[in-house]
Amino acid sequence: MKLFIAINFDDSTKEKLLEIQRKLKSATLNGNFSRPQNLHLTILYLGETSNPTPIIEAIETHFTKPFDLTFKDSGVFKNNIYWVGITPNLTLQELNLKLCDDFRAADIFFDNSHGFNPHITLARDVVLAEETKPQLDFNEFSMHVNRVSLMNSEFLNRKLVYTEIFGKNCDIR
Repeated sequence: MKLFIAINFDDSTKEKLLEIQRKLKSATLNGNFSRPQNLHLTILYLGETSNPTPIIEAIETHFTKPFDLTFKDSGVFKNNIYWVGITPNLTLQELNLKLCDDFRAADIFFDNSHGFNPHITLARDVVLAEETKPQLDFNEFSMHVNRVSLMNSEFLNRKLVYTEIFGKNCDIR
């Protein structure tokens, strides 16, 4: 299994992200756009893993309080990956650090080579219709996070499909 820990979005948040993605699509000739059902925020990428039990235990241990995410800006990484970002979030940062600490101690591989840069990927390999950067401005919006998911990533019928194999709800306020 190719696993990652993520926050999946409610319908309202997905629609706002898709609205931004549509602006990007209208300014491109080509690109690999994230499918609506695949929009998420990765907390930690684990890659090929045969035993999810210690990962599930770490999520159970460390996801102890819900929090809000605020979506604020957009941008592009140098290899034409367009994204939406969030405002700095201490609870999310702490969750990532605690998971990393647990996985290091248990010798569980994870990829944190680029550090933790929370973002939502809208598209990869984008070819713009014009040289100018597309206008992806949007009004800041928020989402309450009360569930963290362990996701499996696989190709089915030549499509990337993400499937939740475990989720933890946390409704304590």
